[in-house]
Amino acid sequence: MQVDWITVSAQIVNFLILVWLLKRFLYQPVIRAMDSREQRINQRLDDARASQEEADRQAAHYREEREELERQRTGLLDQARDEAAREKKQMLQAARAEVRETRAQWHRQTAQERAELLENLRGRAAEAVWTTARKTLSDLANATLEAQIVEVFVARLDALDAGERKALARGSDKIRIASAFELDSGLRARLTRAVHDCIAEGVEVTYAVSEELLCGIRLDSEEQQLSWNLADYLDGLATRIEAAFSPRESQQAGD
Repeated sequence: MQVDWITVSAQIVNFLILVWLLKRFLYQPVIRAMDSREQRINQRLDDARASQEEADRQAAHYREEREELERQRTGLLDQARDEAAREKKQMLQAARAEVRETRAQWHRQTAQERAELLENLRGRAAEAVWTTARKTLSDLANATLEAQIVEVFVARLDALDAGERKALARGSDKIRIASAFELDSGLRARLTRAVHDCIAEGVEVTYAVSEELLCGIRLDSEEQQLSWNLADYLDGLATRIEAAFSPRESQQAGD
């Protein structure tokens, strides 16, 4: 078989021309288009990754801000609770102090009113006893109350033991006798004799009237004192009256 080299050469040339034309006008545009598209895709992927990273950063930032706000909110709530607890404690303390002061003031006022009442009752009781005793002695024994009181006091002087008499006489050159009433000359003489007999012979005896005694007689020396007073008997009455007030006060104090 005889080869036509001219034809083969022409076909080869035509093939090479076709390849060049395909490469020049078909393959290269397609490749460039594919490369451009790949670049655009890669760029979009890079942009997407960058956006995702920025979104992650923003999310982390927002999360940190939210956590910080939560911590601040918790701190403010704790602070508010602490301040409320302190305020409540202060208010309770102030209320308790006010209640204590009110109660103390009430007790002081009650004690003052009770003391005034007892003093009034004491004075009225003394006056009533004085009047009743005076009238009773006058009606029954035909004797004055003053004389009976003097006799009771003289009897108390007579009942003193030696030590008590020495104590009254020790260092005394004057004896003072006070009474709730004016003593006449006869009663003074009776008391003076009793002082001389029981305490010290020849000691000077002076007399005075004292409303504090209510109904009685008091003898004062330099170091000692001896007295008989209706107030001593009224102290028991005052004690019973105070005891009558005590249950009511205790109940009110408990309330």
